Amino acid sequence: MPDRLRNRNHRTAVALAESLLPAYGRLPAGDETTVARAEELLSGFGSQALRGYGVLLDVLEQAARVTHGRGFSALSQIERETLLARWADGALPKRLLALALNVPMKVAYFDDEEVYKQKNAQWRFSNPFEQPRWMNQVTRGEDLAEGEIECDVVVAGTGAGGGVIAKELSDRGLAVLMLEEGEYRTRADFIGDSADAFRRFYQAQAQLGSIGNTVIPIPAGRMVGGSTAINTGTCWRTPDWVLEDWARELPDLSPGNMSQYFERVELQLQVEPASQPALGMVANVIARGADVLGWSHRPLNRNAPGCDGSGICDLGCPTDARRSTNISYVPPALANGAMLLTGVRAERVLMDPSGRAIGFEARALASGRMIRIHARATVLACGTLLTPVVLQRQGLHKGLPHVGRNLSIHPATTVSALFDEEIRGYAAIPQGYCVDEFHRQGILMMGASAPIDLAPAQYAFTGRKLMEIMDSYERVANFGVMVEDSPNGRVRPGLFGRPLMRSIRRSTGIACCARRRTSSGLKPRPRARSTGC
Repeated sequence: MPDRLRNRNHRTAVALAESLLPAYGRLPAGDETTVARAEELLSGFGSQALRGYGVLLDVLEQAARVTHGRGFSALSQIERETLLARWADGALPKRLLALALNVPMKVAYFDDEEVYKQKNAQWRFSNPFEQPRWMNQVTRGEDLAEGEIECDVVVAGTGAGGGVIAKELSDRGLAVLMLEEGEYRTRADFIGDSADAFRRFYQAQAQLGSIGNTVIPIPAGRMVGGSTAINTGTCWRTPDWVLEDWARELPDLSPGNMSQYFERVELQLQVEPASQPALGMVANVIARGADVLGWSHRPLNRNAPGCDGSGICDLGCPTDARRSTNISYVPPALANGAMLLTGVRAERVLMDPSGRAIGFEARALASGRMIRIHARATVLACGTLLTPVVLQRQGLHKGLPHVGRNLSIHPATTVSALFDEEIRGYAAIPQGYCVDEFHRQGILMMGASAPIDLAPAQYAFTGRKLMEIMDSYERVANFGVMVEDSPNGRVRPGLFGRPLMRSIRRSTGIACCARRRTSSGLKPRPRARSTGC
């Protein structure tokens, strides 16, 4: 039974649902049912999430007393809608409060089977998974006893770094042991439930982010496959002009030398250009606008042969078409005889007296039992955000000034447009097409379609304006703008990054994207401001 809000918070929550989500067109107003769903959603993240939301509701209730002399729940519908719109478009502190209050309510409302039927969209997916023989090489942490394990190579992490290393070394006959903090999820788990996915498949329940002049969410996977299992499958070679710059100091990174490695990985991942019908109508309108402007555009290369455009890549691929490392690299490693422990976190690097890494001390998260792994070679591959933290917490970064520094996150935002024709980007590849005209200037425009329940979370809109765009969401095209970031960010324990980004680049990218939309024949609408940038 999910936790519930206190009575006074419940009254404010109902008032928030009614004013944030007023009836419009085919969409009924938010109500008690919306609040109940929001309570269920939040309680799934732990009782502290619901308590924290109650505090935010108290802030909203009392803030209205300051400006109106009455609590938020006592205001008229018009007064409440006006206050919410003012917060959503206000200074950063108010915008962050609005974001924290509105997103759970928006997701709770639109994660509804009837809304999906109205948009001719699939609400949940069901694809059974038959366990292959190599899964016998996988042991869950809760089934482990305390003790010691010896192997040739121990690898912490199973994503783009760890998964690849495990396969390559097991191919050479080495005894490889992989450690993964998350579990081995399969297509049977990837049903399209966003709240469930954030809780189970993402680091920190999808609440990681950088701070600086704004807060930018940074998704990171917490399962076998790591972040490769929650991305859209885009496969982009490092551009030649970047490699040429690097090769000035590191000659082995020249384009001529690196091409053999790109080809090898692309063969394993079965990389190919995205194609119709999975590209959907978003690609058509983008191509139309880019042609008018004379801009370079094309389908993106992806590691998803046979993709049917389910549209929920970020929640796990329901068909296994995307060849993330849980599909492309970890299974071959296991078939080679490698072992995998899931639900096990590498806590400390074991060191010999000479300062050489000789394994890990690891913890089975479900039971708390400790395991010591001794190995000839130790690989820490926990990703850009977590690898430095492991080293820093143990003090192993001392004397290594670059550990945790020089982070680049390449901030992104989204431009949305309403067309006369049906787009249905939620039933196609979320990121399948690009405009690369300004790539060398550090601006890439790529698809950014979102599932119906997550779409309103990317808009700062509230009230009638929000419901108007969501009532017509099948005719909305979303396209993203990614900007090059200088390596100024930092990663420290307890604080993820402080990236410095130049706003002129972001503004230029948005202007280019909006200009292309106008050339595609869109209906004039206010641009949605991304909640992430």
